[in-house]
Amino acid sequence: MARRFMAAAVIGALLLVACGSSSKSSSTSAATTTAAAAATTAAPAGTSAPAVSSAAATTAPAGTQAPGTTAAAAGDGLVGDHPATAGTGCGLANGKKATGAPIKLGNVTTSVPGIDFTTGPAMMKAYFDCVNDNGGINGRPVQMLEENDNLKPEDAAAAARKLIETDKVVAMVGGFSIIDCPVNADYYKQKGYYVIVAGVPAECFSSPNMAAANMGPGYSALGAAQIVIDKGAKGTMVTMTDKTATSDYNNSLAGLYAKSKGLKWIDIQIPPPIADANAAVLDAVSKAGVGGAIVLNYTPPEGLKILKAAEEQGLIDKVIWGSSTPLNDNSVAAALGAAWKGKLNVNAELSLLDDPRPEMQLYRDVSKKYNPSAPLGSFQQMGFMIGRIIVKTLLDMDPTKLDDPVAVNAAIKGIKNFDTHIVCKPWYFGGLPGGNVPNNYDNNVVPDGTSVMKSDKLCFPIAEVEPILTAVRAAEKSQGLNTP
Repeated sequence: MARRFMAAAVIGALLLVACGSSSKSSSTSAATTTAAAAATTAAPAGTSAPAVSSAAATTAPAGTQAPGTTAAAAGDGLVGDHPATAGTGCGLANGKKATGAPIKLGNVTTSVPGIDFTTGPAMMKAYFDCVNDNGGINGRPVQMLEENDNLKPEDAAAAARKLIETDKVVAMVGGFSIIDCPVNADYYKQKGYYVIVAGVPAECFSSPNMAAANMGPGYSALGAAQIVIDKGAKGTMVTMTDKTATSDYNNSLAGLYAKSKGLKWIDIQIPPPIADANAAVLDAVSKAGVGGAIVLNYTPPEGLKILKAAEEQGLIDKVIWGSSTPLNDNSVAAALGAAWKGKLNVNAELSLLDDPRPEMQLYRDVSKKYNPSAPLGSFQQMGFMIGRIIVKTLLDMDPTKLDDPVAVNAAIKGIKNFDTHIVCKPWYFGGLPGGNVPNNYDNNVVPDGTSVMKSDKLCFPIAEVEPILTAVRAAEKSQGLNTP
């Protein structure tokens, strides 16, 4: 009931989004946003996917393997060097072109000026292309159908219904959307679809019919807050994000954590795209104060505006800087250059982009051949992982049931203990009544001053600042959901 009320409020608010920026202090907004997150039983889900790579098996040229030991150590239930569930190569890895009637998969994604999430689905499609060049799903190709919600509730609702009722997709996978979950969660439940998303708002994590392959902005910003406070931030922590109808959730968990550590929290929301980055960063640094912290929750284009403005105005060393996962992108490291070496703490829900283990090598190989214009980045990793998860799930099914949405979605719901080198612990769908957070251990990375993000801290537990994560970890233990 609470989630349905929140979804209705979100839909209404989207039609009335204000044009001015919003700055909320902990005394006026933290309790409100926290209550909203708790009321919706919001809980981002873990990133995940499968597979090990073989350049020969994928028929993709091997990417250059980056130096360094970035693999997560095994222990405490971490994946470490366990074999990936999806095996090696793309799908059947037989080098034979898939033919016949396609298996249709759909997703709803957001792409508007200042918020473009299409890089994730593009990488998922690249993996499907590799699978289709290597036997498909027992000989049949995978077809991805994508709809843009245009950040409009009516478009999101129409997109989901078109995909399921007109296009007859058997599963909804890999949607990167701000509004798909609040608009369509009840519809997916009614239709019996168990949806794998890259979650953004709280509602992506409060339905038993949804599980995210990422942690979402809420838990990712929380992880960033843990790091900047561990590194000595004092006084005030400022969080910054786009102003949309779902934005109050984005930084609410980070705010809870800051307050629990004795810091004041101020949340700044700016309508996308950012028009005056200089004014925005001056305001944020002024509010944080010397020795305080600023945590960003932006995609790379908008985040870079803030960071470059801080550099130009000599503000880098005034505060401790943090960011949620989207800035874990080598293009960001390259754009920042030497001035930001080691000075931006990026919460990495996924493994390092130069991780030498087979799963990440396969990602780099597939990206190089099938998505060559895209930089290596976290959204692309998510798309790749979701592709790996659904392909392995379909390959394990009875081939005669691949056109049956009921059978396909039952198989999706049953996913658990899905080992991958891309996240700290195995991924699972869960279907837990209070929300799913399969990825609740994260990494911290920092720019190396040249062109890549490098490891700073591996696989630390996200803090339990609300009851959802506590319940999730109890369910993981009792149900054996993520045992490598």
